[in-house]
Amino acid sequence: MNRRQLLRRLGLGMGGLGLGLSGLGSRQLLAQEQEAPRRLLLLSHCHGWPHASWRIRPEGLSEDQPWSLDLNGLEESQWSQPLAPLFAHRSRLIAVDGLSLATAELDMDGNRHDTGWVHAWTGDNADFSGADTRSLSPSLDQRVAQALARPDRLPSLEFSLNASNESGRPISYGLSGARLPVANTPLMAWQRVFGLTSNADPLVLRQRAQLDFAHAEYQAVSPQLATLQRQRLDAHFALMNGLASRIEGLASLECGTLPEPATGSMTYDQQFDAYAELIGAAFSCDITRVASLSLGEMPTSDFGWDHLTDDVHKGLAHGIYDNADKHQAMTDYLSRHAAQVARLVSLLEALPDVDGRSVLDNTLIVWGSELGDGWHGYQHWCPVLIGGDWAFSVGRYLHMPHQTPIEVLTSTGYSAMSGRPHQHLLVSVAQAMGLDVDHIGLEAVWGQTGQRVDCSGPLEELA
Repeated sequence: MNRRQLLRRLGLGMGGLGLGLSGLGSRQLLAQEQEAPRRLLLLSHCHGWPHASWRIRPEGLSEDQPWSLDLNGLEESQWSQPLAPLFAHRSRLIAVDGLSLATAELDMDGNRHDTGWVHAWTGDNADFSGADTRSLSPSLDQRVAQALARPDRLPSLEFSLNASNESGRPISYGLSGARLPVANTPLMAWQRVFGLTSNADPLVLRQRAQLDFAHAEYQAVSPQLATLQRQRLDAHFALMNGLASRIEGLASLECGTLPEPATGSMTYDQQFDAYAELIGAAFSCDITRVASLSLGEMPTSDFGWDHLTDDVHKGLAHGIYDNADKHQAMTDYLSRHAAQVARLVSLLEALPDVDGRSVLDNTLIVWGSELGDGWHGYQHWCPVLIGGDWAFSVGRYLHMPHQTPIEVLTSTGYSAMSGRPHQHLLVSVAQAMGLDVDHIGLEAVWGQTGQRVDCSGPLEELA
């Protein structure tokens, strides 16, 4: 599905999402001195990056010194294969080369995948004591959602594109550290986003009155209750009041032509595009301001390697340092993801926002993974930021040498140094979204050689 088809399904060719436009050319009519909300989208794919093919390395630049490239000054032929699909959006990107999931290496109580996806998006240690892996603190998206959410809309959306071999990773963790439930089909995602909006049941809007009546009854008897009982009921009614506000707000939402629910058998690409249009519509209608999309591994036929195996994980990702074909296969795998992300960026770029700009102009996308590479390494964690120019200097490729005294496992043994702890990037994103924080997850750790490593503060190079 191309961008025009996506926009048509969103109703943007016929008047916009309830905005009274005759088309995208009338975007300037939206500017009514309104301030558009900031939005955050986390994207996470499986199996990390083949760093040797992902990185951009013009001649004459040192591996041992920090440097920055102006992406607008490079020809497309100078870009790496996995980044090339994003060339058209180069003025909005920051590719970060110089981080590690170093703290995950120090937290090895369980599976490296689970440890990685907890650290990647929470910055904190994993808890393997229960049936499901937990985090010791909430994920980045939930911290931002707590600060940005409207009381009458959804605080956040959690989507997972599940494939036949491996599903998307659990990357969103609530305030208690428990993993959050996800909508793992486009139809489930549609029902979560637009179910109440499209519900014609008049009883839905009467639930507020029912709750108000119950609360009035409670207030009449609350003086007779013990302190602990009263505190528990107060907390219960606060939660119910928040739920009622969201039900009421979503049931009365006017959002123009809604995208149709996606049903039936869908290819991996079709599922991605269905999620993309739902995220675009949810952002454009201000149904939510925070979303996450976790990508399960795609079929090998989608990126041209089904002649070798039908299993990305054990058939390809584990062998990237043992077999040149498997390294190339994972490069092609990542290139296909980059093409999908490019389509998502184009869609958000074409959606008009309330301030006369585009939805993308007010959105920060953080694209990462749960590992550094498919071999289960944490050495090279290579996120791409898209948007966020209100906080970051975009259109750049950043290189930072590995000089952090944490040893990380590689295919040839342990490295003496790692890249910067990725928590600095999480802090930068949180601050860009308006949070007053100086650390996300772990504030400091001790390397294997006994040196204290500070994980607090932003990644200064992004500014």
